[in-house]
Amino acid sequence: MPRVKGIQGVSLLDYPDKICTTLFLEGCNFRCPFCHNPELVEINDATEEIIFADVLKKIEGRKNFIEGICITGGEPLLNDGIIDFVKELKKDRGLPIKIDTNGYNPALLKRMIEDGLMDFVAMDIKTSMKKYYIAAGTGINEDFIKESIEIILNSSIPYEFRTTVVPEVVSSDDIREIGSLVNGAKKYALQQFRNEKVLSSDFNKVTPYRPEEIKKFKDILLQFVEIVEIRGI
Repeated sequence: MPRVKGIQGVSLLDYPDKICTTLFLEGCNFRCPFCHNPELVEINDATEEIIFADVLKKIEGRKNFIEGICITGGEPLLNDGIIDFVKELKKDRGLPIKIDTNGYNPALLKRMIEDGLMDFVAMDIKTSMKKYYIAAGTGINEDFIKESIEIILNSSIPYEFRTTVVPEVVSSDDIREIGSLVNGAKKYALQQFRNEKVLSSDFNKVTPYRPEEIKKFKDILLQFVEIVEIRGI
């Protein structure tokens, strides 16, 4: 089973159009220097995890008003352990499940969708392919990212793609390339970068884009995507 390191009992933001409980899983295969959950990147057996029975208890205590569960991280699709984890959640309450993913495990992503274990998926697209290794903080196989995009575009479940617009990592040229990768997508979210809590201290010094600059990114994406939202400004 994945290690649950945090629970937000009620969230109005993490699952579109639903009140949800958000579960934070530990461990990620990326090392994005601007990651806003740096404490969840490494799997640390020395730190306390929340046992699954307590997860179910917290969800049960909110059964009268939550409408779904968001599973984020870290990276929820780090390994096949997520399958039994989600099956147990669905067996207990039958609530719809949203999963946030970096898209680096397309085989598991496809299996989760085909097996009905995912009711909404949000995939982070870090930047253009030529700069992905910078954004991910590690070498990557770009085919994995592209395959996950195609799986999501061809699926029947609700989805969104999203990018945290980090100066020095994401430029207007990168946004245009991202748009071509997701051409025809229904929904995209541009998220403002926050420099207060990040994995690499170098990014504490990076000044976020001004709102008007992000709006220009939105205009570019609207050439490729039906709906574009801006979050965090």
